[in-house]
Amino acid sequence: MQAVPPITGISEIVLSVNDLTEMRDFYVRVLGFRLHSQLSLESLVPDPDGVPTIAFLSISETQTPLGLAGHPQLFVLIDHRRHVHARKRFAGHDVSRSTLNHLAFEIPPESFGQHAKRLCDLGIEVSYASFPAMNAKAVFFKDPEGNVLELICHHPASIRS
Repeated sequence: MQAVPPITGISEIVLSVNDLTEMRDFYVRVLGFRLHSQLSLESLVPDPDGVPTIAFLSISETQTPLGLAGHPQLFVLIDHRRHVHARKRFAGHDVSRSTLNHLAFEIPPESFGQHAKRLCDLGIEVSYASFPAMNAKAVFFKDPEGNVLELICHHPASIRS
């Protein structure tokens, strides 16, 4: 049996959305992601003046283990109704068959309290969880379209605070 070639990380996560502008603004405003680029692809030819159908948000730059070879970690939002490629391969969510439970983003242990307070200050409903077996704690919340998000920190002392 041949050895499996290495996978070095996740290059991007792509989320199909109904309201690209609202979702893009949420992830920039609430989580601090940066707009890397966006474009309008309602047909096979990009429209530089069109309303964006896809937005690439930078989660982390290339100095991290997952942002290798000059490519940042990207969180991509795609309007599945308007984007030419998404229309062909996305038939809509079927909750009974969906495999997405939530998206988790790693945060430094020392910023856990700041993140939790900021979410509350923004009026976002949160819940908390501790994971003693992983020496971790997390705050859960939802984006405007109902996707469950988790900010998690791993640290031996994090479950005690």
